Amino acid sequence: MPQDYQTKITYFDGIGSYTALQHTKKMQDYFENYEIDDDDVRMKIFVQSLTGDVRPWFRALPANSIADPDALYQTFLNRWEKKKDPLHILSEYDTIKRGPQEAVLDYCARFNNVYNAIPQNLRPPPDLALIKFPDGFDSNMAYQLRERAPQTLADMQNIAVSVEANLIAKRNRARAERRTTFKEEPSAFQQKLDAIINGMHILGDRVETIERKSSWEG
Repeated sequence: MPQDYQTKITYFDGIGSYTALQHTKKMQDYFENYEIDDDDVRMKIFVQSLTGDVRPWFRALPANSIADPDALYQTFLNRWEKKKDPLHILSEYDTIKRGPQEAVLDYCARFNNVYNAIPQNLRPPPDLALIKFPDGFDSNMAYQLRERAPQTLADMQNIAVSVEANLIAKRNRARAERRTTFKEEPSAFQQKLDAIINGMHILGDRVETIERKSSWEG
């Protein structure tokens, strides 16, 4: 087992707005990020993340009833994923929008979760999901996504992540340039102050010259 894994994982107790699907995805991301490939280790860590009433539920499962991580995830989701009214899911899908501070990657995951939660017999086909996805963004981003004309939803989401990364890089460069310009170009007040100081130096030199001339004449 990895060292200090207890401090790096998220725990699930079946209470609150944190869903079983979100927990499963977060744990899978943790395994990928830390390159944990062994199935037995993955299953043990996943079980360690279950707390509250969820842990006794797992212990009550029949022995040898789960063969691999995928089976564990599915059994877990079947029991703990909150079942929503299909009409409510469709309504959420129709109105889904990217949040003001939401990263594109997080919005993609949320969009996919809502889309996949729609019952199969009511779920729009992938081509319609491809058309629907840009509607969640502002007009500029939606235009850029449609202009690229991707063939699949996955391609469009990859483009969206790439566009956001480019925009962030441009904003960071612009900020750096503004800071450099501010440092290189003194303010009007600083320019006036420099002029006054230079004038004082010139005046001081002139006074010193006059005093020397008077001394010579004396």
